[in-house]
Amino acid sequence: MNNRLAKELGATLRRKRSSLLLQEIVGSQNEVEPSLEDRESELEESAQKDRMTRLESRLTERGQTLLRQIDDALERIDTGTFGECERCGNDIGHGRLKAMPTAALCIDCATAVEKRQRMLGANGDVERLPFKDDELEGRLGSE
Repeated sequence: MNNRLAKELGATLRRKRSSLLLQEIVGSQNEVEPSLEDRESELEESAQKDRMTRLESRLTERGQTLLRQIDDALERIDTGTFGECERCGNDIGHGRLKAMPTAALCIDCATAVEKRQRMLGANGDVERLPFKDDELEGRLGSE
């Protein structure tokens, strides 16, 4: 994976993550308590962490899924596995990553997962297979 592209997409993901959380803040602005200026920095940092936790828990299911995907992608950037398909290990195309920086699967694997999910009538995230391939094949064989 191109290091420059990973850094660029990481910055984009961090902005998107912040934007997602800021939307919740704006939506619940009347509930946010003003912080006191004279609090010690340690207490303020703790309060901010608590506020972020509350915001994350209040996001819609869709928002929580997106936040989780962003966090997963940022973790892959940090570990150096960004741009590598989680299923087959091949590189995920740069165009796909630019269009969808949270992509964890190459286009071939994502297409295969989507087809299998449609076959099973599964609703869910196309990026993540809800169970392992061998479990899926077992389920297909038993139907």
